Amino acid sequence: MKNEFEKNGYYVLRNVLTNAEVDRLAGPIRAAFNSGDYDTYQEGSAYPSPGIHSMGPRVLEEHPDLAELSLAHPAIVAAVQELFGEPATLAQYWSIMRPPGAGIGDKPFVEGSGAHYDYKPWRCVGSYVKWMFAVVPFVDYTETAGPLAVSPGSHLKTTVLPSNGRVHQVDAALVPSPGEISLVDPSLKKGDVVLMDGFLWHEARPNYGNADRCGLYMKFHARSSPPACGPTIYPSAVHDVLPDDVKHLVPYHRGDGQFAALRDGPVGGVDEARLLVEDSDDKVLVLGNETDGWQLPKFAAAEDASAGILDVCNVMGSVVTQLRDQLGLQLPWLSWLADLPGSAPDGGTGEWRCRVYGHRLPTAGPELDAADDGTRTYRWMSADELEEVNSDGLLECGADVLKWLRMWQTEEDEDGHPITRSFGVPSTDVEYYSYNQNGNPKGTYRIGEFDESGRPAPARV
Repeated sequence: MKNEFEKNGYYVLRNVLTNAEVDRLAGPIRAAFNSGDYDTYQEGSAYPSPGIHSMGPRVLEEHPDLAELSLAHPAIVAAVQELFGEPATLAQYWSIMRPPGAGIGDKPFVEGSGAHYDYKPWRCVGSYVKWMFAVVPFVDYTETAGPLAVSPGSHLKTTVLPSNGRVHQVDAALVPSPGEISLVDPSLKKGDVVLMDGFLWHEARPNYGNADRCGLYMKFHARSSPPACGPTIYPSAVHDVLPDDVKHLVPYHRGDGQFAALRDGPVGGVDEARLLVEDSDDKVLVLGNETDGWQLPKFAAAEDASAGILDVCNVMGSVVTQLRDQLGLQLPWLSWLADLPGSAPDGGTGEWRCRVYGHRLPTAGPELDAADDGTRTYRWMSADELEEVNSDGLLECGADVLKWLRMWQTEEDEDGHPITRSFGVPSTDVEYYSYNQNGNPKGTYRIGEFDESGRPAPARV
């Protein structure tokens, strides 16, 4: 399995689920689409109208028992972790419903015209560099229903570059025109599970049949490869139902309904963000004063208004906007460090989640627009200075800040394991990226390069 997966970028586990198990898994998901209780619901174009209708993890809140047939299925988990060589974390739980007519346009479909891959630094479910799909078809993906076609070996065209000491750039393959893409049909049947490398090119073909084409599209990332945008938040119900030996699959969750979903707008479950901004001299930006103490910049977190179900939980846009407006500091990217779950601060009730991001400037710390009126100013502090103000009780969450700085500078997680961080950008930056869709010249696009205005650098042709 491992050799074939590494060579081709995919591997099909045949007959993992029985027909009865697939029907049990698909039942609540199909019911949600029938009732309109799914994330992309729009009156007038809703299922069963032709289209691509999708749903995130909301079904797991009322039906957490689906985990045993999907994200925590022993055969799926064993295969994923064997291929990773380490523990895995669930990144995406996404159901797609493609009724008859889905994908059929005015012109005949051209094979390869839908080819793409899902490494996307603007998404929590795509901003990691060691990850894979686990797709569970609920029906046979026949030529009529629409195969899930894959391009063997295409994952090898993308390269994760050596670290700069904090994060890794990625030379992401440019997907060329359809005629230059070789695709095969792995003949997925009901009960099969296909594992696909996250960098593998693939496409879903139109549904020319008279029955729904539907399935479950999960993503897992390796423990050593966290999502640059931060993790997706799941319902606590599914975490609670998992056996202890697989609870690590869903470590980020909330029990108050504030998890990844679209409900009259995007919901992500992240309330606040803190920034560990380091300059080229290894100094960290803190705000405050010598009397009341110092703290990392922190801001209320919000979802981008245009976020779709696969974009939620990325609050970078709101955070970098406030940093720019309040301090005059423009950051083109961030990389996730930690999530802090807890209770609402300042006497509030309910759950609360703070997300911590890191960034390293290419220059020494610049002058900022922070008010220098004695009540609030800023400083760029070295690790030794942070230790000193923490010893004096003048660094908010001091022990945590020092831990985050260590994690950032040593490229480790909270438990001291080595990890591979990459670049994350606001979900609205999708407009600057086209490398992962077809129609490009052959070559690569470097993720992690930005122009003078902080926008992703244009592709080098």
